[in-house]
Amino acid sequence: MTGLGSFEEFRKDGFHSSNDPVEISVPFLELMRSTFFRTYMVVTNRTRVPGDTESERIEFMYVKLLSDLLIRHRNESEVLCHIEQSEEMASIIGRLPNGVTRQAHKTIGKTAPLPKLKLSMVAKRDYMSTAIIDYVMAAVSRWLQADRTLDPRSRHSRGFREIEPSISMLYSFEHGRISSRKDPLH
Repeated sequence: MTGLGSFEEFRKDGFHSSNDPVEISVPFLELMRSTFFRTYMVVTNRTRVPGDTESERIEFMYVKLLSDLLIRHRNESEVLCHIEQSEEMASIIGRLPNGVTRQAHKTIGKTAPLPKLKLSMVAKRDYMSTAIIDYVMAAVSRWLQADRTLDPRSRHSRGFREIEPSISMLYSFEHGRISSRKDPLH
């Protein structure tokens, strides 16, 4: 793919599942199929997430997501998390380690040793994993907007079905667990 204008643009800007041309998206999907990764995702329709601003709601969701991961990986010395660079996240990232640790202790009901949370903001073009996240989030979002259809004729259902094997947990603040490795929909 080297030399293709669309590939050079992909390398510069990162993957954007909604607007990458077929000569980029098809090989990228093949790469995803051959790469082992797990997705732990929280979603909301904004009706049960506290916060007056989008930034406050995003911070709440990150605290939930990362505190659960600290608990899950509590035997590790650290958890490293790369967050895609954005102005909104720049204002949040400094508060996350303390808020995440506080929430994890609240969830388990005691102060206990937890891994150190190491956060870094990264450009999408520098970390291929952000491209995978972008694709998974787009597929899940389209499927949710299509009322979680399981109809195999629906492209949204097929898109979700394609990524569902990577899902460790898909959790909605409004509806609870939607899908998980232990209880998949397909």
